[in-house]
Formats: sequence, C-alpha cells, structure tokens
Amino acid sequence: MRRILAFGLSIVFGGCGVSPEIIKVDSMAFGEVIEDTTNKLLVVNVLRARDKAPLHFADIPVIRESMQQSSSLGFLNVWGLVPGTTLRDTRSGTLTFQSSPSFELTHLQSKDFITGISSPIDPKIVKYWLDRGLDRRIVLLLFFSAAEIVETRSESGPVRTIKIMNSPRDAIDLIWGRSGPFSGPEPLKCDSQSDFERYLKLLNLARTFFANTYRERRQLARGMNLDPEKDSRNLQGFAALDQSKVQLVYDKGLSAYSLYALSSEQKVAFCFYDDRTPFGLPQSQYEIVQAGPERASDRRSCYQSVVDAPVEDSTRPPLSEAPVFFRGPADGKQASRYCEIYNQFLRITPPVTDAAGYPKLEVRLHIRSVGEIFQFLGDLLHYQEEIKRYLESDPQVKQRLNTPVTFGYCPDDAGPGCNDIFFRLDGDPDNARFTLRYRDRAYAVANINPTEGAPRKDGSGRPGDTPRKDHTIEILSVLHQLVNLNKSATDIRATPSVQVLP
Repeated sequence: MRRILAFGLSIVFGGCGVSPEIIKVDSMAFGEVIEDTTNKLLVVNVLRARDKAPLHFADIPVIRESMQQSSSLGFLNVWGLVPGTTLRDTRSGTLTFQSSPSFELTHLQSKDFITGISSPIDPKIVKYWLDRGLDRRIVLLLFFSAAEIVETRSESGPVRTIKIMNSPRDAIDLIWGRSGPFSGPEPLKCDSQSDFERYLKLLNLARTFFANTYRERRQLARGMNLDPEKDSRNLQGFAALDQSKVQLVYDKGLSAYSLYALSSEQKVAFCFYDDRTPFGLPQSQYEIVQAGPERASDRRSCYQSVVDAPVEDSTRPPLSEAPVFFRGPADGKQASRYCEIYNQFLRITPPVTDAAGYPKLEVRLHIRSVGEIFQFLGDLLHYQEEIKRYLESDPQVKQRLNTPVTFGYCPDDAGPGCNDIFFRLDGDPDNARFTLRYRDRAYAVANINPTEGAPRKDGSGRPGDTPRKDHTIEILSVLHQLVNLNKSATDIRATPSVQVLP
C-alpha cells in the first residue's frame, strides 16, 4: 500500500515540474528554428538574384505552442476473484502530455518595405559596421556599387571622371574572350582588365579605410564688437540661443566675436590614409572619399568633429565634369585616357604635378541599396561559377583568377588576408554551419574559421583544405540586420486568437 501511494505522489509532484523544463527546452529549440529558417531565407534570395528571379522576403513573427499535461492514479484491491474476470488486487496509473506548436509566415510586400530596400543605405549605417570592426574590404565590396576617380587638371579645369563598376557579372564576357594571360608592361594592363578586376585592385590601395562623423559650421557674421554696457540685450539674446545650433565665438586676433550656425545632423566622411610616398611625393596625408550626392568637404572632416563649410566664390565659374569612358579591351602601345587616370591614381605610372599640386585626383563612391546588395551577391555567385567553369575548360590556362573571390586583387598584392573567402555557398557539407536545397541542388555555408584539414564526419580529410577565413556567415549577419532595418511593425501581421464557444 505504501509503495502505491509513493508511486502516485511521485507522478503528481513530478508532473508539476514537467512544464518549466519543457518550456525552457522548447524555447531554445524554437530560437534555433527561427535562426536556421531566417538564414536559409536570406540565402534563397541570393540564389534567386543569381538566377535573376523575383525576390520574395518573408518573416516568422510568432511561434505559439499549447501544452497540456494530466496525470491520474487508480487503485483497486479486490479480495478474491471478480466473477467472470481474472482481476485480483488491480493497480493502475496514467500520465499524459500533449504539445501542439504552430507558427506564422508573413510575406513582406508593403510599399514602405520595398521603398526602403530600394533606397541607398544611409552612410551612418556603413560607419556603424566600420566601427564594429567589419573588414574594410567587406565594406568596400558589399556597400558600394562603383567608384569614380575625378581628375582636375587646374584651378580652372578641365575636370574628367572615370567610373569603375563593382559588377562581377559584367566581367565574365571579357574574361572568356581573352586569348591568354597578359604579358605586356604594367601600365598597359588596365586596358586588358574588366571593371571588377580594377575595382578589386582599389581594395589593395584603401588599407586604412575608415569613417568619421562631423558637424558642419557656417559663418553668419564676423568682427562683431559687443559692448557689455551698450549691447547687454544682444548679449542676453545670444546667451539664450541653443548652443547646439548657434555658436558665438570670441576671435582673439580681431578682438571681436564671430557668429556660426551648426548643422542639425551629423555628416559622415569616408577617408583613407595614404602613406605611399614614391616619386618624391609629399608626406602621408588623409584622403577624403565622397559618398552619395553631397559634395565632399576638406580633409579636416576625416579627423575633426566640427568643420567649417567651404566658402563659395561667385567670381569663379563652376567647373563641369566630363566623363571618360572605357572603350573596351585593347592591345595598344599606349594606355588609353581612361587608364591614364586610373594608373596615376594607383601610382602605377608616376604622377607629374605642378607647384599647386595639379592635376588633383579624388575618388567618389556610390552607395548601394539593400536590394542591390542581394543582386551583387547573386552576380558574384554567377561570376564564381563561370570562372570555375572557365578554368576547368582549359587546365593549362595560366591566368590567376580566384574562385571564390578573395579580398583584393591577389596577383598584384598578396597582402595579409588576401586569400580570405568573401562569399561562397559550396562549402564542405560535413563541416557546414547550415545546409539547404534550392532547385534540386545542395548548398552549404561554412563557419568563418574552418580548421586546417578539417575532417569530415567519416573521419577523412580534404587535401585542399586551408586555414583561410570564410566570411560568408558574417556577410549574412550584415544582410540580416539591413533587411530588419526596413521592417515595420505594420508589415509583420500576426493572426489574432479566435475562441469559438458552443
């Protein structure tokens, strides 16, 4: 009898502790489900972009689970046999548990969401990732669609610009059309390359790419003589001004005051520190990089928090820019005008400047939208597959083409981390972070730090394994946050609970 009671109490009290443990385990499991599903939805959209198919964005707003548990204990003690049965001293106990999880999948198809992912990314978002320590080569490849080099010949012009597209898909036809590796002098190499290869070479130049926030200050008045006795009301008025918007600064040299207006929002300057000093050039200096429609200010915006706005001169005629286009690959004895500007900026050819520093070269970057980033990653997958097919078609080819794409143009500058993998979906499935199937083909995303000679599940190793980093999962994390920035609470609709009573 005591054994029966102990057994019943253990069921009852044990059942009370089942729910908290189950909730904890299921919560962790549901979190892993959301992580795995979200990652795969991102990768599927990249694969759709590779196929130039429509993109479909979705989200799991909620996972619900209802749990029900019950326990019962029955005891029957019969003296003797029950007529017509074999029951004698019968004991019984039952414990039941029921779980019914459900989830919702919401498609993000609102006008605000589509407008958000189609608009250029705010430069502050790019600065956020640079400050977080994201590799500057990832930033330059992922966030910018093109680079323009601006050449100003003199104070009165002319101004010429060349555009270098960060477009892998456009490089395929040119590479397939090559008859062999380039063997001429280095200044002529530019005319035989694609825009994407030229852009990769720019990554080798911007070794110290960074961002700085600053506020612009404009002068409203200068040389204001304020007498404490005669101008007491004016001084009180200036003292009551919002110092975050208007500043009254005493100029010791003029023994007078100057009045300034500060911009309401912070601006972002993208810069790199140019430490190349060949050919008798001046010492190292900060180089400003324009990004977006706004005109870049001077180099002080690279390291100061407040920068004076440039003074306009109406007596000087405005300088208009004229584009110089790349006319296609050529095997000439002299570099084209397009490549002359490119070679001078990369210091492939010695720049010749006058006493005033002309011609001056500046670089301007074009920021992508989130939708363009998906298209870029899809084009990159297509490019890597085509390069692999190109190298397999002629095993004797001596051209150095990296597939998957690495950080920078390694044939010219094999610096630290140059061989790190930018983005790939053909990792080892036995050591992958996650795998998925898309249109009857398997894909695998590797961890960022695969170990050298990482063994498979069966214990075998791969002879071609190297310890170079794979940044695919890191890029997906950036992409995930960029998509979330454009989500609105109204986009993620949850089905309300409905209760039906008899």
